[in-house]
Amino acid sequence: MRRYLLTPLILFFFQPVQADETCLFISQYEPDLMIEVSTKEYSQTSGYLNYKGSPIFRFSTGIRKGYGGQYFSISNMSDSLDFQDKNIVYGSVITIVGDQSAMGTPKSERKQGLTKVFFPNFGLNYYYSLATDVNSLDSSFERRTKKIDSILSAAEGFWIPSEICKKYVLGSW
Repeated sequence: MRRYLLTPLILFFFQPVQADETCLFISQYEPDLMIEVSTKEYSQTSGYLNYKGSPIFRFSTGIRKGYGGQYFSISNMSDSLDFQDKNIVYGSVITIVGDQSAMGTPKSERKQGLTKVFFPNFGLNYYYSLATDVNSLDSSFERRTKKIDSILSAAEGFWIPSEICKKYVLGSW
């Protein structure tokens, strides 16, 4: 009788664990910066923008309904108990395959190439989010560090999606 009671328990412990895959977008020229998001959902996902493996911003992306296209959002991670994140930037995602716009190039005209994504206004809005005194034009330079310079550089460049991320990159299929 004891064998029959232990068999389901033993089988439970030896079942393979179903781990979520991780989608990574790596900065093309700043490898210390990487976007890591969950793959649980298809039409939207969220995660973090990491600097040297540590999360520094919240990141989300998804597919718009209606006209279509893809959006992104980057926000500060709140240290307060009310969990109010401050949105830094949001907007459309631009996908490039090789040297062509993925969404604007007809499928019959598409060439194979490296898939890259670009987040317009990320650099601009991040830069102005650094300002401690909105009345001072140079206040964004008060706290400039190597980390801030790396983020600004990556924000103005392309991000390369891992293979798993292809389902989150519109027009790359």
